[in-house]
Amino acid sequence: MANQAVNSERMMIALGKIQGFPFEAFVNDFFGSLLGKEFTPLGGVKDGGADGFERYISEDSSGKSFIQASVRMDVEDKVRQTIARLKEFGRTPTSLIYVTSKPVKAVDALEDKLTNDLDVTIRIRDGNYLISHANDGIGTQAAYNQHLRHLTESLDHIGSSTVVTASKHVRDPSVFVFLSQELERRDDTGNQTLVADVVDSLIMWALEETDPEKNMLMTEPEILARILNVLPSVENLVKPRLPKRLTALSTKSRRDGRAIRRYKSTGQYCLPFDTRQLLRQENQSDEALRTSVEASIEERITAARPAGLGDVGVASAVIVTVRSLQLTFEHQGLTFISSLQSDEPTELVVVADSLAAALDEAGINGQRRKLIGDVAFECLRGVLYESTPEERDYLHKLSRTYALLFTLNSEPKLVDFFQQMAGDFYLYVGSDQLVRALSEICLDEADKVVTNTLKMSAQAGAKLVLTESALDEIVYHLRGCDNEFQNTFAPIENFVTYELARNSPKIMVRAYMYSRLGKMRSGPTSWQGFISQFCTYADLHKPQAFIALRRYLQNEFSMIFKDRIELRDLVDAKQLEELTATLEEDGYKKFELAENDALMVLSVYGHRRKNREHSNISEFGYQTWWLTGETRVLRHTGQIVSKNAGGKYVMRPDFLLNFLTLAPAAHQARETFSSIFPSLLGVTLSRRMAEAPFKKMLGFVREAESLNDSRRMAVIAEYSDKMKSDLHRQYLTVESDAGQQFAGIDALAEQRWDVNG
Repeated sequence: MANQAVNSERMMIALGKIQGFPFEAFVNDFFGSLLGKEFTPLGGVKDGGADGFERYISEDSSGKSFIQASVRMDVEDKVRQTIARLKEFGRTPTSLIYVTSKPVKAVDALEDKLTNDLDVTIRIRDGNYLISHANDGIGTQAAYNQHLRHLTESLDHIGSSTVVTASKHVRDPSVFVFLSQELERRDDTGNQTLVADVVDSLIMWALEETDPEKNMLMTEPEILARILNVLPSVENLVKPRLPKRLTALSTKSRRDGRAIRRYKSTGQYCLPFDTRQLLRQENQSDEALRTSVEASIEERITAARPAGLGDVGVASAVIVTVRSLQLTFEHQGLTFISSLQSDEPTELVVVADSLAAALDEAGINGQRRKLIGDVAFECLRGVLYESTPEERDYLHKLSRTYALLFTLNSEPKLVDFFQQMAGDFYLYVGSDQLVRALSEICLDEADKVVTNTLKMSAQAGAKLVLTESALDEIVYHLRGCDNEFQNTFAPIENFVTYELARNSPKIMVRAYMYSRLGKMRSGPTSWQGFISQFCTYADLHKPQAFIALRRYLQNEFSMIFKDRIELRDLVDAKQLEELTATLEEDGYKKFELAENDALMVLSVYGHRRKNREHSNISEFGYQTWWLTGETRVLRHTGQIVSKNAGGKYVMRPDFLLNFLTLAPAAHQARETFSSIFPSLLGVTLSRRMAEAPFKKMLGFVREAESLNDSRRMAVIAEYSDKMKSDLHRQYLTVESDAGQQFAGIDALAEQRWDVNG
């Protein structure tokens, strides 16, 4: 239930029932997730605690911003009393968020009145606000499930409300557009070119201050550090590509004005004079545009300057207005970009949200906030509805920069969507994936591709299932590897070369020999020690091995175990027998392997039926899948897929890898957006987004906007399932050096292990 969309009617009922202390706990968790910072209670419980405060007043780490949670209706009196009490105890509040479980009339007017009277920024968040933001992320949903959901458990019985509420992923076009792009572009050749161009631009930017005549040079780690200091979310994109792009840019034959100079003896890089000149011209042009826009905005604000707003106030209003535009790209994204291309610009109420955030960033509160906020709002109206050529050019450049980050999956909304989707999964993990994970045990943590994918899935909330059939295959495979090692490698272990090791048909033998050849400090010193990382070597060929390995896998990957009896209860016995026979006829070596695969296929559909996934409503699509690289079985299950409404059953491991492991963390994506738009780099990167893909993206936005929420939710679910099961999609992934070293493991990883060892 953790990631199920919150129903607005249920939440409204729950807010009407909740009492004071439980509501305070809900508010702290809810706003901690929404605002990305912690609030801690100030004092005791109404009897004059440590600071003489009621428990439901909390502060953030700055000691300037406070939250007050209350189920009472006397909003104005409570706010005035709270501000007075804070000042009485030596606090200097700049803002207060008053959160009430009840609806409040004329919120805007009341906020303005209190802000003006108290000279403290007052924001009122009533029950309607809480409901509208309940599905903003995993954290807000978790706050509801933990503190409010139990108050409506009676509705789970006959007569329960079944009204469906569209989540933020459905209301916003971002997910629809991204999935549409990804499904249309199976081959990532175009994206690879785009990524290389972006990495090149970041390298050039990082090297801007270098000068060989002044001996100002940078090493590869220094280049990477400068890029990640500003753009932390691009680490997975840049780090593995950096060596190759540095080599490409330092090629002597390069004549496109984007060359760099490499000093082989020291491993340092710098920009030559011609390249610095080219970049200086581009930067001057971009900086001139930004300065021109700021001047234009200053003229608008000066012309409309209200009484009481001096020169300092005008300068602050200019900064706030520009930042409001940048924040609107961050918060509204494709919706804002689409509106800029139409004859009817975005509704100013949307920009007003960004304006409030910009005022918060600048620390502008109280009466001064209203003066600057009002004039900035009017200025924004002029920029959007009656923009100058320079203002239009600036907005267009930021639109392209946003589109670029969006295409590279650095949009926080997309990161959040895929994380929530992962938490919704119920995955039967294939033996091939688990063996690959075992083979990574001697690698550095960052290079354990399959291991990290499985662990991150579990951490996101996915249910990972270890089946008895998969466990059997793994144990028999380890026994086969042991026989291979003892018969082939043990007598010559100290003389084995990399070329000889990579020709072993057994993945675990290769993994062990690679660890020895790599002389890993933490690696095992013997084959017996290598196997003992999973189960006692002396028990490998005994029944105890099954128990030991099951316990290891369950602990390592937070898995639940399902035996054959439990799986058979999900499937039709006759259908299982028929599919097993079909697979045997196709040349499966053993009956057990054929039956194992047949059981996995049918169990996916059986579990979907048991959980009523066909009737559940979610933009994430089906929950239950078989996570495997096995494809041979697909040739014989066309009729079964058709009988199940065309729903596929195999999820590609690459899907999880690309959108869960390689994607940036949501907080990193937000840091990237907050860093890049205010900087000159935010304008400069727009040069890297070509016109054709930009227009294509806008076309998908218009398609999304033409659909109502119900249809958009259905399409997103359909596209999500296609992405999970698309065997032909070429993802934008790269391998680390360790991953390339282990490339020999992969070549035969898809082989099926002989169940007799």
